[in-house]
Amino acid sequence: MTVNTMDDYAEEARQAAKTIVSNDEITEKRDSQIAELEKQLEYERDARKEERFIGIVFLVLFLDIVFFMVIPSSGGALALVFLELLILIPLARRMGLQEMAHILSRVLDRMARKTENS
Repeated sequence: MTVNTMDDYAEEARQAAKTIVSNDEITEKRDSQIAELEKQLEYERDARKEERFIGIVFLVLFLDIVFFMVIPSSGGALALVFLELLILIPLARRMGLQEMAHILSRVLDRMARKTENS
């Protein structure tokens, strides 16, 4: 049977403190890594949303070229552009592209003013 002295208890306390400190350091490192990974994930999600929106815009432009060749009057083409803008603006907002939605809204407003004046 061994008798524990105060020095033995003090050493055990030091070891426990080291374990706690090292666990805190590990937790802090893990938390910072998790935060960094969350930032990277959010950046990738935003980039993919932007790429999708750009793809949709290019598809709309391609279809515009096809439809403008078929539509004989400029009024029909103008109505098609209005309809597309009314669809693209909420789509841009939903994808988190507020700046693009604002730009498209301004384009729609200018087009509406020009048609009012005509």
